[in-house]
Amino acid sequence: MLRLIHAFDMNYESVLEYYNAFEDKTDINNYSIEKVKDGKDAYFNYIWTYEDSMYYLVDTENEEYIIGYGSLLDDEDFDFHEDFFNVGSIAYGVRPNERRKGYGSKILDMILEKCSKRGMKEVCISCNKGNIPSRKMILNHGGIFEKEFYHDFAGAGEKYWIKLDTPIKNINKSFTLKKEID
Repeated sequence: MLRLIHAFDMNYESVLEYYNAFEDKTDINNYSIEKVKDGKDAYFNYIWTYEDSMYYLVDTENEEYIIGYGSLLDDEDFDFHEDFFNVGSIAYGVRPNERRKGYGSKILDMILEKCSKRGMKEVCISCNKGNIPSRKMILNHGGIFEKEFYHDFAGAGEKYWIKLDTPIKNINKSFTLKKEID
């Protein structure tokens, strides 16, 4: 069974191991996780200050092994994605060796459910322009394209909105792992 564990409840060594699973550190695409390289205190201080709604996806059979992450910003912080290159209200990522198994979609399902429980009516989400799997996942979750953007750090991206009062295709389906395709 899969579940989300709040970042504050995940041990540092597991996050460090997740970080080290990425050969290309730019593929992590999360400032909080990148902070593990600066030590335990820097990592937890960064989460406390900037990303207090971050969760890790784990399997209940091995909660020390992080499959991926998801994070969200409260609707009070909506100006954030205008000031900070359209990043959106939600971010997510999956460990390289766990991709193409449906985990990204499951993380997004679970984060959208948290958004709904918080009373959010819509969320902003973005992806890199060339990230076709992420784009497809956003569209499968009801994403409505708003615009393309460019930022010196993030590069070319696409900004979408997901309304939470519309049915999400994947949220009520049972989750089964897909066989990894090599």
